[in-house]
Amino acid sequence: MFVEVTRMFMVVLGTAAGFWLARDLGGPESGVDGIAAMLGCLIGYVGGGVIGRLLDRAVGAVERRADSLPPAQVVAGSLGAVGGMVAGAVVSVPLVLLAPVRVAVAIGAFVMWVMAWLGFRVVGAKSIAVLQMLGLSTRPLVRAEAFDARDGFLVDSSVLMDGQLLPLARTGLLGADLMVARFVLEEVQGLADSPDETRSRRAHRGLEALATLRRDGPVRVYVLDDELPEIAAVDSKLVALAKRLELRLLTNDGALSRIAEVQGVPTCNLRRLVADLAPAIIPGDFVRVVLTRNGRERGQGVGHLDDGSMVVVNGGEPLVGGPEVALRVTSVVPTTVGRMVFATTE
Repeated sequence: MFVEVTRMFMVVLGTAAGFWLARDLGGPESGVDGIAAMLGCLIGYVGGGVIGRLLDRAVGAVERRADSLPPAQVVAGSLGAVGGMVAGAVVSVPLVLLAPVRVAVAIGAFVMWVMAWLGFRVVGAKSIAVLQMLGLSTRPLVRAEAFDARDGFLVDSSVLMDGQLLPLARTGLLGADLMVARFVLEEVQGLADSPDETRSRRAHRGLEALATLRRDGPVRVYVLDDELPEIAAVDSKLVALAKRLELRLLTNDGALSRIAEVQGVPTCNLRRLVADLAPAIIPGDFVRVVLTRNGRERGQGVGHLDDGSMVVVNGGEPLVGGPEVALRVTSVVPTTVGRMVFATTE
């Protein structure tokens, strides 16, 4: 399409040039203006094809070159090129007064080209500092630095299903946007339809919390349509996407956190943050909890506090599936993902 449009313009230009050139050289009575116009049309058709293909190749080369440059360098370099061109035009003004017009225009165009290229190279090399000075370093414009804390978090399913995401966001402790990949939403939706009642309830709670945050939450929530079909595992997709977008990863999964940090992706563990901020529970305190399933040992019942801490109750099996009960804490064991509370009904 580009070549054909270029050829059309060249045909029109060649036809007009042949017609008017014959009129100027031979006069209206010469009768060769029609032949000259036809000849100009043929030259424009052939030359237009050649010029169109050359321009198409040149544009392709520029496009490939631009793809290899960081977006910040392209933006800053373009600003530098515009500034260099303006500086070149100012420098070329005296030439118009001292030299013939044709010579001044040629030299001025050359000076403007050199200054534009110089501005692109110099300013592009200092793109981070330049864009920071102009205040263009925030997402989704251009990035001033990799994994900038102001760019927000990429969220995984364990955080979405954690009951503390909404309260923490409302307190303002996160202080950054939340980015949720669509394949993570699909994973949580699948868990919401799971026959496992506990997982289903947590997934539904996570989707409701996300909807609340998007509607009237203190942080902005973005759903990313980025897909990585070449990677099958969701965790691997998350790490690759976080690395590609240069975003920090917000997760409760200790294994995922370690894998991400090995690959150079900074992470934040929401559950560890909640555990550090949660009120201290000591033996002898009373907590209220709903027991949702049996424990590993015979006769145990298991439930969860609002902050996600697991509560294990010896002799609590008869209370599983019942209403909320008051339990006395016997011991608290810190773990890598939070804390485990042992309690009794006595």
